[in-house]
Amino acid sequence: MSLYLWFTLMLVVSALWLIWFLCRPLKTSALNLEKSNIVLGRQKQAELEQDLQSDLIDKQVFEQAKDEIVQTLSIEIKQTSDTIDSTQQSVPIWLIALIVVFLFGASLFVYRSLTSQSITAQNVATMQTLQAQKPPTLAQSIVSIKKRLKEKPDDAKAWRILGLALFESDEISQSLEAYERSYQLAPKNVEMLVEYASTLATSQNNQFTGRVSTLVREALEINANSSDALYLAGWVALSVQQFDLTQKLWQKALSLLPENQPERVILQRMLNELSQTQNEDIQPAQQHQVTLNITLSKRLHQAEFQNHYLMIYVKAMRGRPMPIAIVKIKVKDFAGVVTLTDENSVMSTRKLSQSSKVLAVVRLSKSGSAIRQVGDIEAVSQVIDVRDDPTVELKL
Repeated sequence: MSLYLWFTLMLVVSALWLIWFLCRPLKTSALNLEKSNIVLGRQKQAELEQDLQSDLIDKQVFEQAKDEIVQTLSIEIKQTSDTIDSTQQSVPIWLIALIVVFLFGASLFVYRSLTSQSITAQNVATMQTLQAQKPPTLAQSIVSIKKRLKEKPDDAKAWRILGLALFESDEISQSLEAYERSYQLAPKNVEMLVEYASTLATSQNNQFTGRVSTLVREALEINANSSDALYLAGWVALSVQQFDLTQKLWQKALSLLPENQPERVILQRMLNELSQTQNEDIQPAQQHQVTLNITLSKRLHQAEFQNHYLMIYVKAMRGRPMPIAIVKIKVKDFAGVVTLTDENSVMSTRKLSQSSKVLAVVRLSKSGSAIRQVGDIEAVSQVIDVRDDPTVELKL
């Protein structure tokens, strides 16, 4: 913006100087010529008078010469006056305005052209720089972190970041090893403890027992107001059916989350479900089951898939994608039929028999992770009712 102001100011000053120059042209030398003629005439008259006094000329010749000098001077003065008048004629106003407008237009055109070229060149250079600085892939980041750890093996933060990156790459066992190294170096880091506990729970098919509860307790001892640690502590309490404690922990976690946090909606929904479960007078339910007949393609019977896992489960038709009941089995051990019952329920507070409208899913996973990964393939059934003890046919 300052460049435009300076440029405009320069144009205005230039235009004012041009107008002044055109309206008041430079003085001609004709005025000096007029003065010179008068002085010369007087000098000639003085010389004639000296000649007359010296008797070099008579009175009649003196008068004739004097008249000739006066006439010559009169003619030269008239010619000089005409020259001055022609020189002092002013330039037409319309011509001045046209010159000023042309000056402004041409200057702006040149300035914008040069500016646009400069901006274009700068944008090209910026784009090239951004392309050259393209963020590394997850695999490249892991390699970079490992290289740094070879130089600084006691960097607890780097071990933690490596654990998170390996978790995102579905390398759960290696992720746990990295978190354990970070734990040994900096056991009082709350964020690390929460991430370590979450990864460990994932490796245990979302079971919040054993070492998971220990890590969560350590995190809360360091910071009792960590919303993430309180959330995990709620799951630990829920796993042992301590519903009141779960509700208390999640309500405190909810109160610590900022208003604009999307996690608030999820946590509030979980609290509502927990409250509904507590308020219901649940009668002894009849046991129900879901039977799945699964047909694998000929390709999946090949040797390369024998150690892959089949994740066979049912989930709610709407809401959270977390399985209600699940069985995990290797392809080489699969017999073709799986029956899911309450014993396969993920949460003791949410039995399979207590569900109604669900979807049956079979997923082929190389890693056996509870979370779907890139490259996994799956088949999903139509909506079924658990109370009908259905038998589902799926092809994978």
